Amino acid sequence: MSRFELVARGGGWQLIDAGKLSFWFPEREKALETVTMMADARSLLHRIPTAVLAENDLGEMELVASFG
Repeated sequence: MSRFELVARGGGWQLIDAGKLSFWFPEREKALETVTMMADARSLLHRIPTAVLAENDLGEMELVASFG
């Protein structure tokens, strides 16, 4: 399964894709919206099951969405 992870960094949100830093977003909600759409597309177009995880207020990673 593929994973997109959003972590709080530098006053915004960093996207980590397969362990590599990928994008930075200034707002959490826009980051979640974009990354969820990316995960859905990866699952549909490439048939790769993909999960979206995001850091919560306690610094823990929580599952936000899963496709495939």
